Amino acid sequence: MPPLCLDHVTLSSGDIERTVAFYGDILGLRPGFRPPLEANGVRVGGVWLYPEGGTYPILHIIDRKPEDGPTGAFHHFAFRGTGLLAFLDHLRSRAVEFKAAPVADTSDTQVHFFDPNGVKIEMIFADRVAPSLLS
Repeated sequence: MPPLCLDHVTLSSGDIERTVAFYGDILGLRPGFRPPLEANGVRVGGVWLYPEGGTYPILHIIDRKPEDGPTGAFHHFAFRGTGLLAFLDHLRSRAVEFKAAPVADTSDTQVHFFDPNGVKIEMIFADRVAPSLLS
C-alpha cells in the first residue's frame, strides 16, 4: 500500500526554544499534546507542533543536539501552502533568507529556506507570479 500523505517530520535541536519560536513565527505551528516518550528507559524531551486548526502534529522536535549519523543524508522537507506573495513578505519581514523559483512544467512555485538548526525547508505554492516578485 503506498503512502497517503506526509504524517510528520522529526528534527533534533540543541536549542529547542529557538526552534519552536522559529516554526511558530514562520509557519504558524503551535506546541500541543505530546505523550511522555522514553528511549532505553530515559525520558526524551521535546515538543510536537501542530498547524493551525490541525488535529495531529506534523513536526516533532527532539530536545538534543543534532549529530552526525545515519540520517546525515537528510536533505529537506516540504509543506504545501497558500498565499505565496504574503509568505515571501513574511520571510522578508523576519530577515529569513530564501530562494524562490517556479517549478518547471507546473503551475507551482517553490520557496527554500533554513531553520535555526540548518534544516532546509521547502514551501510549495500553486501560484505563478512575475519573477521580479520572487527575490
